[in-house]
Amino acid sequence: MSVAVTVAELDGLRWAGLRGPRIEVFRALGEQFRAEITEAVHTLPEWPGLTDYARTDQGLVRLSRLSALTRTRHPREYAELQAMAAGANLPEQTLLLVNLRGDLPPPSTTAGCSDLAWPGRALAHNEDGGAGLIGRLLLLTLHCDGDLPVTALWYPGMLPSNAFALTGHGLAVGLDHLPVAEPAIAPGRHFVARALHRARDLDEAIRLLTTLPSAGGFAYNLAELSTGRVAHVEAVAGASAVQEAGDEPLWHTNHLRHLTLPELVTLSSRERAKVLDSLEPPAEPGVDWFLDVLTSAHPRGVGVNARPRERVFGSPPGTDDSATLCTCVVDLAAAEFTVLPRGGRRFTCSVAAALAGPPAGSAPRG
Repeated sequence: MSVAVTVAELDGLRWAGLRGPRIEVFRALGEQFRAEITEAVHTLPEWPGLTDYARTDQGLVRLSRLSALTRTRHPREYAELQAMAAGANLPEQTLLLVNLRGDLPPPSTTAGCSDLAWPGRALAHNEDGGAGLIGRLLLLTLHCDGDLPVTALWYPGMLPSNAFALTGHGLAVGLDHLPVAEPAIAPGRHFVARALHRARDLDEAIRLLTTLPSAGGFAYNLAELSTGRVAHVEAVAGASAVQEAGDEPLWHTNHLRHLTLPELVTLSSRERAKVLDSLEPPAEPGVDWFLDVLTSAHPRGVGVNARPRERVFGSPPGTDDSATLCTCVVDLAAAEFTVLPRGGRRFTCSVAAALAGPPAGSAPRG
């Protein structure tokens, strides 16, 4: 069966929509964005370290165990990665290694994100990553047969699960990298995060994240549109902790707030946490206020620009090209989605329209 592929050009962000049988959709995703996936993999700052680690005895053993557990416990999500790799004409192990980079010791990345969520009001997410990725992120909408739609920020080559997502079940999810020093022997975190897209409500999402262990992990910031409920779950190294918001906002950056595990805490994460913890919001905070907090630079907000590299586990000095790549806000009361790509223009639509995919008039591809 054929897959329908449509791509729209927003200001500063491409929006791709794919519709068809699930495995064929992921193969088509690999084919359509083969050049972007290949470039993203081989220009990934962590790539040399990942390949070096994969050649060591310790790396070979750990990767074998993680991949086996991932394939066994998350066969559906693993099959998606296999199909994407086949479509991109890349070895399965290449995309697997890239998707497991946050599950391996020592932590291969200190990149981070920030989330601010308020019950009944909004969930706001900053996607922070290498400045070389500015303009390379895509908004991706998947309509896989038998599944409700998902719209996610997508890094070419990754499962569409490690940044931000809206699901057809009425959940908004923002993820923050948690760089623990000792990841568990467990499935890869991207595969757990992708499985979360099938959660039917907030309670099921929390149950999944507290029962599905992952090697590395994320702080999952969750909002339920139908009720306005907001919660976050720290799920990392086989452990988990849950906090649901009452009347006050919840926030998270890139270090643990509820679990106690050996971790790497960067100065950037601490600085952003102080900003979010000391906010004095207006009486009726709207989308503009959330955008201002997330896009403004320290000390006013938590927007990230390039800075000298933070030394971690003996990493070499140089330029840490971390930057805020994109900001997303879901207005829970209005059921609207706003995205502001770095260097681009703000775009707002209904959540229903975001889940429908690229707007009418986009050029079909493939």
